[in-house]
Amino acid sequence: MDSKVSFLYLSEPDMIKAGVTDMKQCMETMEDMLVTLKKGDYIMAGQNHNSHGAQLSFPDHPKFPGMPKNADDRRFMAMPAYLGGKTQMAGMKWYGSNVENKKQGLPRSILMMMLNDKDTGAPLAMMSANLVSSYRTGAIPGVGAKYLAKKDAASVGIIGPGVMGKTSLKAFICACPGLDTVYIKGRGKRSLDSFLQFVKEECPVIKKRLSVRQKRKP
Repeated sequence: MDSKVSFLYLSEPDMIKAGVTDMKQCMETMEDMLVTLKKGDYIMAGQNHNSHGAQLSFPDHPKFPGMPKNADDRRFMAMPAYLGGKTQMAGMKWYGSNVENKKQGLPRSILMMMLNDKDTGAPLAMMSANLVSSYRTGAIPGVGAKYLAKKDAASVGIIGPGVMGKTSLKAFICACPGLDTVYIKGRGKRSLDSFLQFVKEECPVIKKRLSVRQKRKP
C-alpha cells in the first residue's frame, strides 16, 4: 500500500497561471459558495461552528526578549473552515499582519492558504493567497451587482481606491458590461494615481475616470 502524502505548492505566479485573476470564474465560484452558505452546508471554527477564526495578538509590554510588541495591525490569524456543496473541502487561510510591512515594500498582510482532504486530513495544496483573497473579496459585491444593479448601468462609484476597490471594479465590469465611467473617492494622491493607472491598463472599457481626493481631518 502506498501511503505517500504529496501536495501542490502554488506560488503567486502559479496561482495566476491557474486562473486566480479570472474574475468571471471567481464570481461564479463565489455565487455558488453563497448559495451553499445559505443552505448551511458549511462549518467554521469555534463551538458554534461559525467563528471567523482564531487571532493571535501581542501584549503592549512583552515580558520576554524577542516577543513582538503590540502595534497597528500586528497579529496572526488562522481562519479554518469546511465547505460542502460542490466544493467538499476543508481548508484554512493563515496570515500575519503588520502595518510596518509597508516600509519594507511588503503588503500589510501576507496570506497563505492550505486545502485538505475532508476525510483523511491529508494536505492537497499550499497556496500563496494574497491574490485569491483580494479577488474573492472583490467578487462578492460583483455577485450583488449581478442581481441588484440596473441592467443598463453605465457608471459606478468606488470609495477607497485600494486593492479591494480595484478588484471590485473588475467584478462590476463583469456584472455590468455597459459600464464606461468610474467615479473614485480617496484620501491619498498616491493611491488615487495607482487606481487610475490600474483602470487604464486593466479596465479598457472604462473610458471616463473621475477622481476626488478627500482631505484628511486635522
